[in-house]
Amino acid sequence: MSDPQLPAHRRILLIDDHPALHDDYRMVFRMAEPKHVALNNAEAAIFGPSTGAPRGLSFEIDSAFQGEEGLGKVHAAITEGRPYALAFIDMRMPPGWDGVETTLRLWEVCPDLQVVICTAHSDYTWEDMIARFGQTDRLVLLKKPFDPLEVLQLAHALTEKWRLLQEARAHTAGLEARVAERTRELHAANEKLTIEMAERAEVESALRQAQKMEAVGQLAGGIAHDFNNLLSVIRGHTGMLLGGLPLTAAEVSESLREVDGAAERAASLTRQLLTFSRKQVTQLESLNLNEIIAQVHKLLLRLLGENIALEIESGTELPTIHADRAMIEQVIMNLAVNARDAMSRGGRVLIRSAVAEFDAAAVRRHPRARAGRFASFRVTDSGCGIPPEVMPRLFEPFFTTKGVGKGTGLGLATAYGIVKQHGGWIEVESALGIGSTFTIFLPASALAAAAQPPAIIALDEQIGKETILLVEDEASLLRVTRMVLEQHGYRVLTATSGLQALNLWPAHRAEIDLLLTDVMMPEGVSGPELAAQLTAEKPGLKVIFCSGYSPDLLGHDGVMGADLHFLPKPYTPNKLAHAVRACLDGKLCGTPVAA
Repeated sequence: MSDPQLPAHRRILLIDDHPALHDDYRMVFRMAEPKHVALNNAEAAIFGPSTGAPRGLSFEIDSAFQGEEGLGKVHAAITEGRPYALAFIDMRMPPGWDGVETTLRLWEVCPDLQVVICTAHSDYTWEDMIARFGQTDRLVLLKKPFDPLEVLQLAHALTEKWRLLQEARAHTAGLEARVAERTRELHAANEKLTIEMAERAEVESALRQAQKMEAVGQLAGGIAHDFNNLLSVIRGHTGMLLGGLPLTAAEVSESLREVDGAAERAASLTRQLLTFSRKQVTQLESLNLNEIIAQVHKLLLRLLGENIALEIESGTELPTIHADRAMIEQVIMNLAVNARDAMSRGGRVLIRSAVAEFDAAAVRRHPRARAGRFASFRVTDSGCGIPPEVMPRLFEPFFTTKGVGKGTGLGLATAYGIVKQHGGWIEVESALGIGSTFTIFLPASALAAAAQPPAIIALDEQIGKETILLVEDEASLLRVTRMVLEQHGYRVLTATSGLQALNLWPAHRAEIDLLLTDVMMPEGVSGPELAAQLTAEKPGLKVIFCSGYSPDLLGHDGVMGADLHFLPKPYTPNKLAHAVRACLDGKLCGTPVAA
């Protein structure tokens, strides 16, 4: 009874060594076929509705008389793509495999096959069966003689179970295939996105490079403008002095002062660049903010000019701050210059210092603030004010509203960097046509303010007789430094590199009292390396380092320690003489030379 049109899940394999039992099984399954429906209906009319197997079902039945033969049929069915859903297997089938062995062999090739083992004997207990098969839901034991309706119910239930299992597996496989396809799509999309992100990164990198080049161009133009102005002043006055013009002593003195002032402004611009690039040496000390403002008062008057009035209001009981004096002066001057440039027709600048204290409630009102006590000062001008669209870019490096070549765009950026480096912050208020106010907050220090820098030692007290080893790779600076030191009575030995100084050292070791050396030098021996070697041979040797900048000086990240003597470039002859004399006399020990 084989019909290829029947559903695959209705295929049943009978494995029994008694041919008569095969006929019995077939007779039972024939009862469920559609041609017996009328007979079944008549039976139901006489005896009542049946609670047995479902009616109208057809099964495809195949027979095998030994376990080995059954295994061959299972193999063939799988090859055809029409596997069996259910097998009825006799327990005893001499001389071949018994039902247990047959079942185990069938499950090796067809794990989903549902099995009913039929037996009239107690060959195996249920515990024995579990021991052989393990816990399984694919096995049912049927005792002989069996009820035909029970066989039909088992056939229907187990073939339906097999069908549902295959559908679930097919559905799962379909889901896995869709997941795999979706995963491939996501991988493809991700690869595409990765490529797009790489392309975007390249575009952004090119844009940043273009912006950097634009910023560098703006910076170069501003610096060139400022330095050309300063050089014009210097060359103008030196030209008059060297040109033989009939100048009075007062006019000569005034010209020299102008040259000195231009050089000082150039040095200030250089310090500003170094501060912005974080190459400036930081010399922290406890300071009084009012004293710093008072010290720069005269310089501010010259910076602002005669058409701008300067007013200073000093607060009382200001806390000391732990800061770099030169950097705080730089902040004040930058803000003053910014105010001056906002008042082309003149006006008024007010610098007011005060104590500021912030509690938790005040911090909520000031986004940049933090709780604590601060010394503050504000610079207020009566200028044109700052447009709202400019405010977000106010502290951007290289950003300026001035024309090309009229500014570096570093003034406010440098001030912002210095204040932030000191643990403070800047607040800005502005109104168009009324003016602007910049308020700086610097954290209070628990230390007392340091004494005022000592006055420059009188000329007659700067005279010396000691021998100095001067090491400088810039020939012009080497000559002028040697001239200044010799005019103050010192004997000077010179070298243009650390290596040359090492070669000079053995012949003059006993007589050299002080090493005055540049920090960065050619030929592989730096100033600190030179000093380390010489002081190792002569522990009492005094050392002063000189440099225009100091990247990570002596491993201290640009912050001077108390045991290092440092003279920043550019320096005046008087500062040079003062530094040398103070170092030789031991007065500089523990205190770096201020800029």
